[in-house]
Amino acid sequence: MSPSSSGATTTVGVRLHPEAERRYRERTRRSLELLEQTKPLIPSGHAGGMWYQLPYPVLLERAEGARVWDVDGNRYLDMRIGDWVAALGHRDERVRDAIVAQLDRAVQLGCPESGLALRMAQLLVERMPSVERVRFLVTGTETNLLALRLARAHTGRSKLAKAQGSYHGIADVLVVGDSSISFDATGVPAGVTPGVAQDVVEFPFNDPDGAEEVLEREGERIAAVIVEPIMGAAGMVPATTEFLQRLRDVTARLGIVLIFDEVVTFPIAYGGAQAHHGVTPDLTTMSKSIGGGLPQAAIGGRSEIMDLLDPDLHGGRAPVLAASTFGGNVTALAAGIAAVEQLTPELHARVQAVGERMRSGIDELGKAYDIPLHATGFGHLYGMHWAPERVVDYRTRMLDDNEKLANIMLGLLNEDVYQYSFGTLLLSAAHGDAEIDEFLAALERALHAVDLIP
Repeated sequence: MSPSSSGATTTVGVRLHPEAERRYRERTRRSLELLEQTKPLIPSGHAGGMWYQLPYPVLLERAEGARVWDVDGNRYLDMRIGDWVAALGHRDERVRDAIVAQLDRAVQLGCPESGLALRMAQLLVERMPSVERVRFLVTGTETNLLALRLARAHTGRSKLAKAQGSYHGIADVLVVGDSSISFDATGVPAGVTPGVAQDVVEFPFNDPDGAEEVLEREGERIAAVIVEPIMGAAGMVPATTEFLQRLRDVTARLGIVLIFDEVVTFPIAYGGAQAHHGVTPDLTTMSKSIGGGLPQAAIGGRSEIMDLLDPDLHGGRAPVLAASTFGGNVTALAAGIAAVEQLTPELHARVQAVGERMRSGIDELGKAYDIPLHATGFGHLYGMHWAPERVVDYRTRMLDDNEKLANIMLGLLNEDVYQYSFGTLLLSAAHGDAEIDEFLAALERALHAVDLIP
C-alpha cells in the first residue's frame, strides 16, 4: 500500500476525505518519514502487530494509562491498548514492579523454575471453568495450533470446523476462510496448500441451526470446532448464548472437541466469556492480556485431553509434543501474574459498565443524526459499524461501509483518538467516564469533519 497525497484510493474501494487526509499528513510527518526509511528493510515499514491504518500508520514511542504519544509529539486517547494486551492500561505500577523484580533474578531460564508457573496456572484454573490443566506458550497462533493437534490426537479425526470469516492466527490451517487475507484463484489462501484447505469446514456464526447442520453432515471427520465467543473479524460481534450452547450440545453428542479461542475475550469477565455465558468448552486458548504486556499464551482444558502432553503418563514420551522455547518465560509469567491478580470481579464489572456506556453513546449518536452508525461488543471490546442493519455475524459485517468507517477513523485520529482504520476498538481499566465523554465528543466532531453529518 503506497501512501496517497491527495485523497486518492489508498486501498481497494476506499477513498479518504481530502481535507481529513491533508490534516493527518500535516500532523504526522515524522511517522511517514520513518516509515519510508524502514520500508526497504521491513515490508510495509512496520515491524509487526496489527498495524493497519489509512493512509499510513502513526508510529508510537511511549504510553501511560489510557494515553499514547507518537513520534510527532501528538498525544492520543488510546482505544487499542497494545492490541488487546494492556487490560489494566499502559505501565501499570504493579506489573512494572513485577517485571523489574524478575529482571534482577533472571530474564529467561528455559527450564522448570521456582513457583511462577504454578501460581499462574492456579490463577487460570481457579477462574476458567474449562481449565483443569495448563501449558504455557507464547502466541495465540501457537495455542490454537496445539489445541487442534490435541483434538486430532484425542479423536483420531483430521478436520477443523470454524466460523465463516473468523481469525484464529496465522498458521496455514487457521487462515483458511480468514476474512482478512488474500486468496488465490482457487479460493485457497495464498501460500496454503489445497490439502490443508480441504481439512477446514466452515459454519455460519450466530446461526445455531445452520452450524448444527454443517457439523451433523461432517461430524465423523471433524476433530475440533473452534470459535471466538466475540468474533473479532466481524468487528467484535458477540456470540449468543444459544449459539454457543448449541455448539456445546452438538459437539458433545458427536464426539468433537470444542475449543473456545479466548485470546481476546479472556478479560471480559472473571472466568472469561465461557463463565459469562455459562458454556464450558473442552479446551480454551488464551494470550494477550495474560502476559501483562509481555508475550505469553496458554492452553488449558479437560485433564483427559491435556494429559496427552504429559510424558509421565505415557511411558516417558508424550503423544503430543508441545515444545516452546519461550513458553513459560519467567519474566512474562511474573508480569502476567501481576496483571491477572488485579482482574477481579469488581474490576470486570466496572469495565463492563464503562464499555456499555461507550456502546450506548455510539448508538445514540447514530439515532440522533439518523445515520446507520451502531456499536457491537461486550465488556472492554467494541466494534463500530456503518451498516443498514445490526451486525450480528460475518454476513452482516459485509454490509458495513468500509469507506465511511475508514474516514471516521481518520477523523478520530485527527481528534487525538488512536484506533484501527475499520472500527475495531477496546477499553482498559484506565478508561473511565471522562475518557468516554472525550471519545464521544471526538467522534461527533470527526463525523462532522468528514462530512458524514451536517
